[in-house]
Amino acid sequence: MLSELVSLPRPGILAACALTSALCVFVIIAKARDLGLVQAPVARSSHVRPTPTGGGIGIVAGTLLCGLLMPGGNGQTLSLLLLGAIMAAIGLFDDWRPLAARVRLPLQAMIVFLAIWIADGTVAIAGNAGAVFQLAAGLLLLLGGLWWVNLFNFMDGIDGIAGQQAVMMMVSAMVIAAIGTPEAIDSWAWWLMAATAISTAAFLLFNFPPARIFMGDAGSTFLGFVIVAMAMTSLHAGWLTLPQWLILSALFASDATVTLIIRCLRGENIAEAHRSHAYQRLARRFGGARPVTLSAFGLNLFVILPLAFIANDTGFGWFTVFLVYLATAGLALLAGAGLPDHETANISTYRQLLKR
Repeated sequence: MLSELVSLPRPGILAACALTSALCVFVIIAKARDLGLVQAPVARSSHVRPTPTGGGIGIVAGTLLCGLLMPGGNGQTLSLLLLGAIMAAIGLFDDWRPLAARVRLPLQAMIVFLAIWIADGTVAIAGNAGAVFQLAAGLLLLLGGLWWVNLFNFMDGIDGIAGQQAVMMMVSAMVIAAIGTPEAIDSWAWWLMAATAISTAAFLLFNFPPARIFMGDAGSTFLGFVIVAMAMTSLHAGWLTLPQWLILSALFASDATVTLIIRCLRGENIAEAHRSHAYQRLARRFGGARPVTLSAFGLNLFVILPLAFIANDTGFGWFTVFLVYLATAGLALLAGAGLPDHETANISTYRQLLKR
């Protein structure tokens, strides 16, 4: 690995990651038309003028640089980095020439499956349970991982929303791990989470509302995959519990899942692009992305993080998960997740949906 040839202090590596991310984003903005990475507004868009996309390449570059420079890596970590790079490459191609779901989903499923195998994810979830439980855990992890990667992509629909979520999830996991297991700070995985956060923060300098560039599928699917990989790694190491990770993901998971369910009840084609997520409806209601993105950041920092921190006990943790998802799903319903703009979110509307 490069860490054997280049010796930098860890803060220096993080600074290099941030700089690499920012430089990549700057170059993509300047060369977006030549690269074919300009996203024109369409009926379902939240933007009104052609805007460069693919800025997530900077996040990928910064994170991968840390993985190569940070001491403590091994074959397992290199393999996870390679899988992340492949996931990003598929996303970049999808940014350039949209891929059909029948092509994209099997490729993503194969990458998630390999990550579960490499990170020993089934043991992280099911422990030393019998073969049947291990198989069930592996299947649930595969489906959950594939859903999260695509969910993160779906939720990247207004300026800054996905970037703040990735930063807050990584920083929150780092804080919980450092306080609960101080030796985690010396690990490669802890510093990779730091690099992901700082590389994403550098991208947010250009993506914060009003955005000069969008993340694109390359960045959103990469971040979704890295979160899954780091969750499995931290669970296996005992830094965090599964309830804690579920709580940290609550804002995105609730919005995307409620939106999907409501659209299914309405009989809509769920494969079609739309703009009926709760955060998209709220952005139109409040005149832009900034108040929604800042509100999501505030909820993650002042509500979600403290609740995840105290949910380290498994029994209490699952009860907290239930309460958090009840609240966030309720917020999504109040915002009208899954409904078209002309329909108001109220009890009557949802009652009619359930009668269909």
